[in-house]
Amino acid sequence: MKTVAVMALQDGMQIAEDIVIGDKVAIKSGTKVDHIIKAKLEAFKLLTVNILDAEDLAETYYEKIRVSEAFSIFKKNYNANLAAYKVAVDSFIYKKVPFRFVDLKAIADALCPDSISGKRLFSYINIMIHDEADMSYAHGLNVALICKKMGKWLRMSPEDCETLIYAGFLFDIGKFMLPNDIIWKHEKLNKMEYDLVKTHAFYGYHMLSKYGINEHILNATLMHHERCDGSGYPQGLSRDEIDQFAMIIAIADVYEAMTSARSYRPPMNPYQVVEIIKDEMFLKYDVAIITTFLNHIMDEMIGNDVRLSNGMMGEVIMNNSGAIGRPVVRSKDGTVVDLSQQRDIKILELI
Repeated sequence: MKTVAVMALQDGMQIAEDIVIGDKVAIKSGTKVDHIIKAKLEAFKLLTVNILDAEDLAETYYEKIRVSEAFSIFKKNYNANLAAYKVAVDSFIYKKVPFRFVDLKAIADALCPDSISGKRLFSYINIMIHDEADMSYAHGLNVALICKKMGKWLRMSPEDCETLIYAGFLFDIGKFMLPNDIIWKHEKLNKMEYDLVKTHAFYGYHMLSKYGINEHILNATLMHHERCDGSGYPQGLSRDEIDQFAMIIAIADVYEAMTSARSYRPPMNPYQVVEIIKDEMFLKYDVAIITTFLNHIMDEMIGNDVRLSNGMMGEVIMNNSGAIGRPVVRSKDGTVVDLSQQRDIKILELI
């Protein structure tokens, strides 16, 4: 809602609140402005009136975020820092210019200050839509921002937090050696294409290993597609053989890929992601890391309005510690649904 001078009103704007003259409602909220309404307002000698803005008119959570002034500011800052990150990546790949970690830290600090919540940060990066040529750069930047939050949630030391952020920026560097039309192919990859994509972990490791880079960063580059049950690549390592930093990057990588908007699909919400990975998350990922990560994500969803698969709309009021992603939801009429008990109902979207 915003306040607008009556003289500045434009046709089609919507009145935000009932306008009461005396003891009667002269103009109801939601009324669209036209020449008749403007004449009435002038006759009432009103100087200003409250108008619904784009955020008020948006229907879903992500739509509200997308049209907000705060996101507009973030987007401008994000694009400027993405451009700087692209220069650093391209300079490394094509001119062999080593990364300046102080510059990468400045990018992360600019976009992810301590004051921003994980919920707001992740929502912002989730709805950014990029040209195909920029998607690999954006993925690396987004994972680095997620890692900055994860480091704090996992109570890592300041030094390890910084190392994790740098690993987020660099872990996928090998993908820049592969064709973009394969990396971002919309359809399922055939075996030859998939085998080619799997080489990016080795590419990245060997590219970075020439520059005396921290071992955790190198391991994250090589091992971020390894899985605790041995089902990953490129070496089929098991839990005890995978670097902890690679385990963290693996989770940030998957979460970012699922929740970010693509040209061919909207972003998935956190509840959808949990529904997809819950059956395998304790086999493929480090239990302590993924539980901590998802619990923080879910905690920040408390207070959000959601739409359920049974048509009900309500507010998330409590999480269930034994059922990640299955919270308690209360509708406006007081109906309470515990999704940990009613497994046939799921959250469709944030509203």
